[in-house]
Amino acid sequence: MYIPIQTVKDLALKEGFCSCGATKAEKMDISSFKDWLAKGYNASMSYLENYLDKRENPALLLEGTRSIFSFIMSYNDDSETSTHKFKIASYACRKDYHYTIKQKLNNIIIKLKDQYPDLQTKIFVDSAPVQERNWAIRCGLGWKGKNSLLVTKEFGNKVFIGEILANCTSDYAEETANACGNCNKCLTSCPNNAILPDGNINANLCISYQTIENKEEIPENINLRNYIYGCDICLNACIWNNRAKKTEVQDQEVKNLVCSMLDKIEKGEDFKSEFQKLRKLSPMDRIKYQKLLSNVELAKKQSLNTDL
Repeated sequence: MYIPIQTVKDLALKEGFCSCGATKAEKMDISSFKDWLAKGYNASMSYLENYLDKRENPALLLEGTRSIFSFIMSYNDDSETSTHKFKIASYACRKDYHYTIKQKLNNIIIKLKDQYPDLQTKIFVDSAPVQERNWAIRCGLGWKGKNSLLVTKEFGNKVFIGEILANCTSDYAEETANACGNCNKCLTSCPNNAILPDGNINANLCISYQTIENKEEIPENINLRNYIYGCDICLNACIWNNRAKKTEVQDQEVKNLVCSMLDKIEKGEDFKSEFQKLRKLSPMDRIKYQKLLSNVELAKKQSLNTDL
Protein backbone atom coordinates (compact mmCIF):
# COMPACT_ATOMS: atom_id res chain seq x y z
CA MET A 1 0.00 0.00 0.00
CA TYR A 2 1.31 3.41 -1.05
CA ILE A 3 0.10 6.77 0.32
CA PRO A 4 1.41 9.93 -1.39
CA ILE A 5 3.13 12.30 1.04
CA GLN A 6 1.10 15.18 -0.39
CA THR A 7 -2.09 13.49 0.76
CA VAL A 8 -0.71 13.32 4.31
CA LYS A 9 0.70 16.84 4.11
CA ASP A 10 -2.64 18.33 3.02
CA LEU A 11 -4.34 16.76 6.03
CA ALA A 12 -1.51 17.87 8.33
CA LEU A 13 -1.76 21.50 7.27
CA LYS A 14 -5.50 21.48 7.91
CA GLU A 15 -4.77 20.29 11.45
CA GLY A 16 -2.38 23.17 12.05
CA PHE A 17 0.96 21.42 11.54
CA CYS A 18 3.75 23.41 9.89
CA SER A 19 5.08 20.54 7.87
CA CYS A 20 5.45 16.80 7.66
CA GLY A 21 7.64 14.28 5.90
CA ALA A 22 8.14 10.55 5.53
CA THR A 23 11.06 8.16 5.70
CA LYS A 24 11.57 4.44 5.43
CA ALA A 25 11.25 2.62 8.74
CA GLU A 26 14.55 0.88 9.36
CA LYS A 27 16.97 0.34 12.18
CA MET A 28 18.62 3.46 13.53
CA ASP A 29 22.19 3.70 14.78
CA ILE A 30 21.86 4.67 18.44
CA SER A 31 25.52 4.22 19.41
CA SER A 32 25.90 7.94 20.19
CA PHE A 33 22.83 7.77 22.44
CA LYS A 34 24.31 4.77 24.28
CA ASP A 35 27.58 6.69 24.68
CA TRP A 36 25.63 9.65 26.12
CA LEU A 37 24.01 7.32 28.65
CA ALA A 38 27.33 5.69 29.54
CA LYS A 39 28.77 9.10 30.43
CA GLY A 40 25.90 9.76 32.84
CA TYR A 41 24.64 12.78 30.95
CA ASN A 42 21.05 11.59 31.48
CA ALA A 43 21.49 12.43 35.21
CA SER A 44 18.67 10.78 37.22
CA MET A 45 16.55 10.04 34.12
CA SER A 46 17.23 6.32 34.30
CA TYR A 47 14.08 5.57 32.29
CA LEU A 48 16.02 6.64 29.20
CA GLU A 49 18.09 3.48 29.59
CA ASN A 50 15.02 1.29 29.01
CA TYR A 51 13.81 -0.20 25.71
CA LEU A 52 16.97 0.52 23.75
CA ASP A 53 15.95 -2.19 21.31
CA LYS A 54 12.80 -0.24 20.45
CA ARG A 55 14.73 3.00 20.08
CA GLU A 56 16.88 1.21 17.54
CA ASN A 57 14.18 -0.70 15.69
CA PRO A 58 10.76 0.97 15.16
CA ALA A 59 9.32 -2.30 13.85
CA LEU A 60 9.21 -3.44 17.48
CA LEU A 61 6.70 -0.66 18.20
CA LEU A 62 4.33 -1.62 15.38
CA GLU A 63 4.55 -4.92 13.59
CA GLY A 64 4.70 -4.42 9.85
CA THR A 65 5.93 -0.82 10.05
CA ARG A 66 7.19 0.33 6.66
CA SER A 67 7.19 4.12 7.02
CA ILE A 68 7.54 6.80 9.66
CA PHE A 69 5.70 10.07 9.15
CA SER A 70 7.03 12.97 11.23
CA PHE A 71 5.04 16.14 11.93
CA ILE A 72 6.09 19.47 13.40
CA MET A 73 4.00 22.27 14.89
CA SER A 74 5.39 25.67 15.87
CA TYR A 75 4.79 27.21 19.29
CA ASN A 76 6.94 30.25 18.51
CA ASP A 77 4.53 33.09 19.27
CA ASP A 78 4.83 36.55 20.80
CA SER A 79 3.88 35.58 24.31
CA GLU A 80 3.22 38.22 26.95
CA THR A 81 4.64 35.86 29.60
CA SER A 82 8.15 36.88 28.47
CA THR A 83 7.74 40.29 30.16
CA HIS A 84 7.78 38.82 33.67
CA LYS A 85 10.87 38.64 35.86
CA PHE A 86 10.48 34.95 36.62
CA LYS A 87 10.13 32.70 33.61
CA ILE A 88 8.53 29.50 32.40
CA ALA A 89 9.58 27.73 29.20
CA SER A 90 7.34 28.88 26.37
CA TYR A 91 6.23 25.35 25.41
CA ALA A 92 4.64 25.03 28.87
CA CYS A 93 2.53 28.16 28.27
CA ARG A 94 0.33 26.15 25.93
CA LYS A 95 -2.16 23.32 26.32
CA ASP A 96 -0.46 20.02 26.95
CA TYR A 97 1.03 19.08 23.59
CA HIS A 98 0.98 15.38 24.42
CA TYR A 99 -2.80 15.43 24.07
CA THR A 100 -3.36 18.16 21.49
CA ILE A 101 -0.82 16.79 19.01
CA LYS A 102 -2.01 13.21 19.54
CA GLN A 103 -5.60 14.25 18.83
CA LYS A 104 -4.58 16.03 15.63
CA LEU A 105 -2.61 12.99 14.45
CA ASN A 106 -5.57 10.78 15.25
CA ASN A 107 -7.78 13.05 13.11
CA ILE A 108 -5.36 12.56 10.21
CA ILE A 109 -5.44 8.78 10.61
CA ILE A 110 -9.24 8.70 10.64
CA LYS A 111 -9.33 10.54 7.32
CA LEU A 112 -6.59 8.40 5.81
CA LYS A 113 -8.39 5.21 6.76
CA ASP A 114 -11.45 6.41 4.88
CA GLN A 115 -9.30 6.17 1.74
CA TYR A 116 -7.02 3.33 2.84
CA PRO A 117 -9.02 0.91 5.05
CA ASP A 118 -6.08 -1.52 5.40
CA LEU A 119 -3.87 1.15 6.94
CA GLN A 120 -2.36 0.18 10.30
CA THR A 121 -0.81 2.92 12.42
CA LYS A 122 0.55 3.90 15.80
CA ILE A 123 0.96 7.45 17.16
CA PHE A 124 3.77 8.77 19.33
CA VAL A 125 4.13 12.19 20.93
CA ASP A 126 7.05 12.29 23.36
CA SER A 127 5.53 9.23 25.01
CA ALA A 128 7.63 6.23 24.02
CA PRO A 129 11.22 5.18 23.24
CA VAL A 130 11.23 6.90 19.85
CA GLN A 131 14.17 8.96 18.58
CA GLU A 132 11.83 11.78 17.58
CA ARG A 133 14.36 14.39 16.56
CA ASN A 134 16.36 11.91 14.52
CA TRP A 135 13.29 10.66 12.68
CA ALA A 136 12.24 14.25 11.97
CA ILE A 137 15.69 14.83 10.47
CA ARG A 138 15.35 11.73 8.30
CA CYS A 139 11.96 13.05 7.19
CA GLY A 140 13.68 16.18 5.89
CA LEU A 141 12.12 18.54 8.43
CA GLY A 142 15.34 20.07 9.79
CA TRP A 143 18.73 19.31 11.29
CA LYS A 144 20.28 18.75 14.71
CA GLY A 145 21.31 22.09 16.16
CA LYS A 146 24.33 22.51 18.40
CA ASN A 147 21.96 22.52 21.37
CA SER A 148 20.76 19.04 20.30
CA LEU A 149 17.31 20.29 19.22
CA LEU A 150 15.65 20.02 15.83
CA VAL A 151 16.19 23.29 13.93
CA THR A 152 14.30 24.37 10.84
CA LYS A 153 15.00 27.37 8.61
CA GLU A 154 11.37 28.37 8.34
CA PHE A 155 10.09 27.69 11.84
CA GLY A 156 13.17 27.84 14.08
CA ASN A 157 13.53 25.40 16.96
CA LYS A 158 10.36 26.00 18.97
CA VAL A 159 8.46 23.10 17.45
CA PHE A 160 6.53 20.16 18.80
CA ILE A 161 7.21 16.82 17.12
CA GLY A 162 4.90 13.85 16.63
CA GLU A 163 5.08 10.61 14.62
CA ILE A 164 2.82 8.15 12.91
CA LEU A 165 4.24 4.69 12.26
CA ALA A 166 2.41 3.02 9.39
CA ASN A 167 2.33 -0.19 7.33
CA CYS A 168 2.44 1.71 4.02
CA THR A 169 5.07 3.22 1.77
CA SER A 170 5.21 6.88 0.76
CA ASP A 171 7.46 9.46 -0.90
CA TYR A 172 10.58 9.57 1.22
CA ALA A 173 12.37 12.83 1.92
CA GLU A 174 16.03 13.74 1.63
CA GLU A 175 17.70 15.06 4.76
CA THR A 176 18.15 18.82 5.11
CA ALA A 177 21.71 20.13 5.22
CA ASN A 178 22.88 21.40 8.60
CA ALA A 179 22.89 25.22 8.47
CA CYS A 180 24.41 26.04 11.87
CA GLY A 181 27.78 26.76 10.28
CA ASN A 182 30.26 28.40 12.65
CA CYS A 183 27.52 29.84 14.86
CA ASN A 184 27.83 28.90 18.54
CA LYS A 185 25.24 31.27 20.01
CA CYS A 186 23.16 28.52 21.61
CA LEU A 187 26.23 26.82 23.04
CA THR A 188 27.69 29.96 24.61
CA SER A 189 24.31 31.21 25.88
CA CYS A 190 23.92 28.46 28.48
CA PRO A 191 24.88 29.90 31.89
CA ASN A 192 25.87 26.46 33.20
CA ASN A 193 27.75 25.13 30.16
CA ALA A 194 25.29 22.27 29.77
CA ILE A 195 25.68 22.20 25.99
CA LEU A 196 28.68 20.11 24.98
CA PRO A 197 30.89 20.81 21.94
CA ASP A 198 29.58 17.66 20.24
CA GLY A 199 26.00 18.99 20.26
CA ASN A 200 24.79 16.93 23.21
CA ILE A 201 23.44 18.04 26.57
CA ASN A 202 24.79 17.23 30.01
CA ALA A 203 21.46 17.13 31.82
CA ASN A 204 23.20 17.50 35.18
CA LEU A 205 23.91 21.13 34.24
CA CYS A 206 20.69 21.87 32.33
CA ILE A 207 18.14 24.30 33.81
CA SER A 208 15.26 22.41 32.20
CA TYR A 209 16.33 19.13 33.79
CA GLN A 210 16.96 20.73 37.17
CA THR A 211 13.61 22.52 37.36
CA ILE A 212 11.50 19.61 36.09
CA GLU A 213 13.09 16.16 36.23
CA ASN A 214 15.38 16.53 39.24
CA LYS A 215 13.34 15.44 42.25
CA GLU A 216 16.08 16.44 44.69
CA GLU A 217 17.21 19.93 45.66
CA ILE A 218 18.85 21.86 42.85
CA PRO A 219 22.57 22.44 43.47
CA GLU A 220 23.12 26.11 44.29
CA ASN A 221 25.84 26.39 41.65
CA ILE A 222 23.16 25.92 38.94
CA ASN A 223 22.25 29.38 37.70
CA LEU A 224 18.53 29.38 36.93
CA ARG A 225 18.53 32.82 35.29
CA ASN A 226 15.05 33.31 36.82
CA TYR A 227 13.61 30.21 35.13
CA ILE A 228 11.34 28.25 37.47
CA TYR A 229 10.03 25.66 34.98
CA GLY A 230 12.02 24.61 31.95
CA CYS A 231 14.28 26.95 29.98
CA ASP A 232 14.32 28.84 26.67
CA ILE A 233 17.79 30.38 26.83
CA CYS A 234 19.52 28.35 24.13
CA LEU A 235 16.38 28.31 21.98
CA ASN A 236 16.07 32.07 22.07
CA ALA A 237 19.75 32.46 21.21
CA CYS A 238 19.39 30.56 17.93
CA ILE A 239 19.56 32.81 14.86
CA TRP A 240 17.11 30.55 13.01
CA ASN A 241 14.61 30.82 15.83
CA ASN A 242 14.84 34.61 15.69
CA ARG A 243 14.29 34.62 11.92
CA ALA A 244 11.42 32.14 12.10
CA LYS A 245 7.82 32.80 11.23
CA LYS A 246 5.77 33.63 14.30
CA THR A 247 2.68 31.56 14.84
CA GLU A 248 -0.60 33.01 16.03
CA VAL A 249 -0.95 33.37 19.79
CA GLN A 250 -2.93 30.37 20.99
CA ASP A 251 -4.16 28.85 24.23
CA GLN A 252 -4.87 32.23 25.81
CA GLU A 253 -6.48 30.62 28.85
CA VAL A 254 -3.21 28.90 29.71
CA LYS A 255 -1.17 32.05 29.08
CA ASN A 256 -3.49 34.08 31.31
CA LEU A 257 -3.05 31.56 34.13
CA VAL A 258 0.74 31.62 33.69
CA CYS A 259 0.76 35.44 33.83
CA SER A 260 -1.47 35.42 36.91
CA MET A 261 0.80 32.90 38.64
CA LEU A 262 3.95 34.84 37.76
CA ASP A 263 2.35 38.06 39.04
CA LYS A 264 1.64 36.39 42.38
CA ILE A 265 5.15 34.93 42.56
CA GLU A 266 6.69 38.35 42.02
CA LYS A 267 4.41 39.85 44.71
CA GLY A 268 5.22 37.05 47.15
CA GLU A 269 1.61 35.82 47.18
CA ASP A 270 0.34 32.24 47.25
CA PHE A 271 0.09 30.83 43.72
CA LYS A 272 -1.03 27.26 44.42
CA SER A 273 -4.50 27.71 42.89
CA GLU A 274 -3.14 28.88 39.54
CA PHE A 275 -0.52 26.13 39.51
CA GLN A 276 -3.06 23.38 40.18
CA LYS A 277 -5.15 24.61 37.25
CA LEU A 278 -2.06 24.69 35.04
CA ARG A 279 -1.24 21.10 35.98
CA LYS A 280 -4.55 20.07 34.40
CA LEU A 281 -4.22 22.19 31.26
CA SER A 282 -0.53 22.44 30.40
CA PRO A 283 2.56 20.19 30.40
CA MET A 284 3.34 21.44 33.91
CA ASP A 285 1.90 18.28 35.46
CA ARG A 286 5.48 16.98 35.36
CA ILE A 287 6.13 18.50 38.80
CA LYS A 288 4.30 19.03 42.08
CA TYR A 289 3.67 22.28 43.91
CA GLN A 290 6.48 21.78 46.43
CA LYS A 291 8.99 21.33 43.61
CA LEU A 292 7.87 24.53 41.90
CA LEU A 293 7.93 26.36 45.22
CA SER A 294 11.52 25.19 45.76
CA ASN A 295 12.46 26.36 42.26
CA VAL A 296 10.92 29.78 42.99
CA GLU A 297 12.80 30.15 46.27
CA LEU A 298 16.14 29.36 44.62
CA ALA A 299 15.44 31.71 41.71
CA LYS A 300 14.50 34.50 44.11
CA LYS A 301 17.63 33.90 46.19
CA GLN A 302 19.85 34.00 43.10
CA SER A 303 18.05 37.09 41.82
CA LEU A 304 18.53 38.87 45.12
CA ASN A 305 22.25 38.11 45.12
CA THR A 306 22.52 39.35 41.52
CA ASP A 307 20.70 42.59 42.37
CA LEU A 308 23.06 43.41 45.23
